[in-house]
Amino acid sequence: MTSERTRRDAARNRELLLAAARRAFAAHGPDVPLEEIASEAGVSRTTLHRHFAHREELASAVLEQNVADIETRASTLTDADDGAERLFHFLLDVQFQAPWLARVVADGEMTDAKDLGARTAAALDPLLRRARSAGRVHPAITTDDVLLTLPMAMAVQAASAVIEAPARLDVTRAILHRGLFTTEPPAG
Repeated sequence: MTSERTRRDAARNRELLLAAARRAFAAHGPDVPLEEIASEAGVSRTTLHRHFAHREELASAVLEQNVADIETRASTLTDADDGAERLFHFLLDVQFQAPWLARVVADGEMTDAKDLGARTAAALDPLLRRARSAGRVHPAITTDDVLLTLPMAMAVQAASAVIEAPARLDVTRAILHRGLFTTEPPAG
């Protein structure tokens, strides 16, 4: 019984750490002190390191959780003609809430980033095919084209931060939507 409780406690601590890391990375970027993440999760730094030996492991786990959320969201949209559009905007939301991901992925230290990208493409692809059949996406647009817009949106966020100007994410979202889809973008 004790080992079962220990496993439950370990799983709960891992979830607390992932949730705290998501919030801390979003607010402060990937260089936030690990002590801050452990404290927000209500665990010791030793517990954090028991689950994640390095900062990159923690960032990778957060990214993996984001992709799992994308896959879950995609699975709820399979019967919707506008599923690709809705998933695209969900992808933008995930990205806008985690601007730190661009830097972590660009550093090349996340060895599973390519696999996670493939999983995201696999979640989007059937929705895009359905949207194409329904005339909701420009005929030449591919899954890779849709995914290419994500670093474009990241660039807007990064440039806006450098010049200390509003990112105008609503305008970015609308422009990217119009480039991909034949429908009007959702109202801001």
